[in-house]
Amino acid sequence: MLTLHLTLGLVVGGLLALTALTGSLLVFYVDIDRMLTPELVVPAGQRDGRTDPVPLDRVVQALREAHPHRTGGWRLELPHGPDHPIMARYMKPEETAGKSFAPLMVAVNPYSGEVLSSRFWGRTAMTWTYDLHYLLLAGDSGRMVLAAGGIASLLILASGVYLWWPAAGKWGRALLPRIRSGFVRQVFDIHVLAGVYGLVVLLPLIVTGVVMEQPDWVRPMVERLSPLTPAPAVAAAKAGTEVGADAALAAALARFPQAEPRWVEVPAQAGGAYHIRLFQAGEPGWRFPKTSVWVDGGDGTILDLRDPTRWTLGDAFFGWQHPLHNGECFGLCCRILVAVGGLLPALLLVTGVVRWRQKKRPRPVAARVG
Repeated sequence: MLTLHLTLGLVVGGLLALTALTGSLLVFYVDIDRMLTPELVVPAGQRDGRTDPVPLDRVVQALREAHPHRTGGWRLELPHGPDHPIMARYMKPEETAGKSFAPLMVAVNPYSGEVLSSRFWGRTAMTWTYDLHYLLLAGDSGRMVLAAGGIASLLILASGVYLWWPAAGKWGRALLPRIRSGFVRQVFDIHVLAGVYGLVVLLPLIVTGVVMEQPDWVRPMVERLSPLTPAPAVAAAKAGTEVGADAALAAALARFPQAEPRWVEVPAQAGGAYHIRLFQAGEPGWRFPKTSVWVDGGDGTILDLRDPTRWTLGDAFFGWQHPLHNGECFGLCCRILVAVGGLLPALLLVTGVVRWRQKKRPRPVAARVG
């Protein structure tokens, strides 16, 4: 077991530390991105004295005027605060056609409809970090490596717990947070304490990471225990879109009047359905909530909807994965805990390597007398 723990730690520890450190940054992805990109902060002077945003239809018009050759749909993320822009995504731009996910990201002033910036996913610091964290910058191959590395990381944790497991009657001493004198003992104690106390954070982070990387691996097992609600069967696109984004959002809010709008997916100019994502109190994820309404772009009728208050256990399992992984499910304190927890694998790697070198160092042999 010691050999297994040591081997996996040396082989996989670097990968785990890399993904954990990038994950710590991504917990505050939006905030850091705004710090690095001044255009994403709407100053008071650019609000034109307004307190209410412009209609979404005007925002869609501004996007299409700024990018007239892009005739597909847009995803509008509504502002998080009074100084936040509307973040629009054009999912399949021709400039990044060879990538599975690399949308054009356009920031729009919600008070004037002015386009503030246009950037491609993967060409900014935080989106590059996201791709490194989620795909190792290697597409599906990176996703497979990360999933396998996550499983190996679970074995590292399990073997570490096995090696640490105290004998009966010694639990109090084993759980006592102490660091003894002497460099060798200090390294060992830091390694053990970081692993044991960090287990409560690292275990759910690694499990949720594996599930999100390869959901098809666990889907059959979940479906054996609880049914999963199928994807909506939205009708094919109609010719042209007669209903505007504001009317579609109003139709969705009429079904969920207490909900907060988060995303409005506008169909292509050729026609289609709006997908409105709303946040209801009690949902685990705030930025990517699961309350969804699909509205026909031709006549404004509701085609389908998904209500998390009616989730099956299987739906709830998958619905909690991302909010648990980034810590948003329990507010700011949980996000900070996840961000700090992301530093632990690097600490475990460093102390583990130092401990391994200490054990490899030849010990002095007492001189024979004779």
